[in-house]
Amino acid sequence: MMSPRSQLFGRDALLNDLEREIKKGHHVLLTGPIGVGKSALLVAVLQRIEPRESEWYQFDPVASDAEDEPIEPAPLPETPGRHDQVMIYLSEHQGKAQFVQIARRLLETGILKPSTLELAKKYDDLPPSAIEWKKIRRNVNRLSMRDLTQAIIPAIYEWEGRILIGVDDLTSLTPTQQAFWLAILEHAQVIGCASSRKSGLSKLWWKMKHVAVPPLDCRAATDLVRDYIARHGVLIESPGLYIGHVVKQANGNPQAIMDMLESSAREKRLDKRQIREMRHAAGLTYVDFTPVMFIAGAAIIGTRYLAIGLGDTALYVMAGMGAALFLSLRVFMFKGSRGKTGG
Repeated sequence: MMSPRSQLFGRDALLNDLEREIKKGHHVLLTGPIGVGKSALLVAVLQRIEPRESEWYQFDPVASDAEDEPIEPAPLPETPGRHDQVMIYLSEHQGKAQFVQIARRLLETGILKPSTLELAKKYDDLPPSAIEWKKIRRNVNRLSMRDLTQAIIPAIYEWEGRILIGVDDLTSLTPTQQAFWLAILEHAQVIGCASSRKSGLSKLWWKMKHVAVPPLDCRAATDLVRDYIARHGVLIESPGLYIGHVVKQANGNPQAIMDMLESSAREKRLDKRQIREMRHAAGLTYVDFTPVMFIAGAAIIGTRYLAIGLGDTALYVMAGMGAALFLSLRVFMFKGSRGKTGG
């Protein structure tokens, strides 16, 4: 598992820029491929903006909304004052589960009245710390996203403080869920991550400032590998070859780098043969040959019609042979792959 230190290697400037954008009040969307470090940046910047450690329990997987109860109960957050900032971190990836997490957090902080979630009136008279989530979770989970939104929006609208929502993954958001998130954006500041900006969600993306998280540059990737080797005492026959190979194969992806480092750390000693055999999918890029297929197909069809018009039998036969070759190779041409040579 990647440590926070490893995930943020070479990200100081980007982290500072992200903090400035959030402090300006912008909604922010972090974009980039899987494993590039979006979630790590999100957590790091939220911890900068929210200095109270009592709020950080939200980043602990043990405190998640899993069906199984945690071995040790997560610490309860402090009940905020009416003008305080409230931070909500959403670790769930599905839209409905994210809104359940919002409702849970608002209940914990006393911003949301339990009865607005169709819970028994008796809960309204209890302090937030006395409401056990495990006893009400099933009832809250039964509510639709519309019902959850209708409870959440008035609560955050009436809150006089700032509500900051960090979303670990907006990639799976659907066009039908867009309206619910647009309502949230009107009354709370949202910072989210997405591997790609899905079509059909343009109204949502327009409201968010896009911050691309690029792969690590060669120097930062090299420093990360060197740091890991020194901290874990990995025995390597040729350190220079090893570092260069890992950096090249990972293609600047921090998760890919750590995958390779952790895999090789299991070996007692890495020799040159083992180093050269190390591979990672991040070191490959896929070239889409679809446009080539369309052009080649159109050229072959056009040539056959031209041959018919001119009465040129030789040209017609050549076009037929080209069509046969085209059909036999089409399976292999739609997606071809080659290794990247950059570091």
